[in-house]
Amino acid sequence: MTELIYPATAVLNGQHRVPVSLVYDPSDPWAVTFAVGERLWLFARDLLASGVYEPSGHGDVQIRPDTGGAFDAVLVTLSSPSGTAELALPRGTVEALLDAADAVVPAGCEEIDWDTEWSRLTEGPAAA
Repeated sequence: MTELIYPATAVLNGQHRVPVSLVYDPSDPWAVTFAVGERLWLFARDLLASGVYEPSGHGDVQIRPDTGGAFDAVLVTLSSPSGTAELALPRGTVEALLDAADAVVPAGCEEIDWDTEWSRLTEGPAAA
């Protein structure tokens, strides 16, 4: 199956517009990749889905709806040893990615190909 890629423009720390992408790969059905420039953040699809409606997450990735901003957004806070950034994503883009992901692999119907995963673990990425 093919990756679903949803590009968007996010607002970084309430000031700068930056290009970002949300990526869903059906071969890793529980995860969403958030690309900000060359940086990739991998987190649970459930975390993103919950964060559209209520504050979700602890630690490096926290997601919550924007309840007071100038536009309909989902706020993603990313933390690392070098600092913290808050990105406001268009809610419509987030919801479109989640709807498309659910159409490909409905939530609760995720599966793992254990033979492929075992090969990848024991023989390295070339085995997959």
